[in-house]
Amino acid sequence: MAVLGALVLLAAIVALAAVLGLGPFGEDGDSTLSKSQFTAKGDQVCKAAHDQFVDLQKTPPNSAQGAAALTQNLIEISENELSQIRALDAPPAVQPALDRYMQAREQGIAELKKGLAAAQDQNARAYADAQAKIAAGQVQRLKLARAVGFSECSRVPVQGATGQ
Repeated sequence: MAVLGALVLLAAIVALAAVLGLGPFGEDGDSTLSKSQFTAKGDQVCKAAHDQFVDLQKTPPNSAQGAAALTQNLIEISENELSQIRALDAPPAVQPALDRYMQAREQGIAELKKGLAAAQDQNARAYADAQAKIAAGQVQRLKLARAVGFSECSRVPVQGATGQ
């Protein structure tokens, strides 16, 4: 009888801990998302970044200063997007594909930075070369995003090459 009472008390303590979010039942435990949760949240991040890209590119720059300002904004949006995706705590099943995608995105950002430097130096040729390299990698970034399970990430933008 004492054993039964102890088991009931233990069950009550465990239930109370779960309700209060204590122990392994709380959100401080395993915070890894499922694949569908991860890709849904990642797609939200990517869609917001894509929308910002499109808004910024509605009016193309007409000077080296304008190109530099636009490119700086695109870099900031891209870096913020990657930081938000990294913070999502991807499930182990998607990690290898995510690592490949993130590496490709980092290479795209590196090309954006080359374009920024070219625009700041008023070097139209180097700026065009950087833009061409960004555009050339777009299909590969899209394939890598799809391999992760994303449907919004690295979508081809409505206007121009952006490194998205």
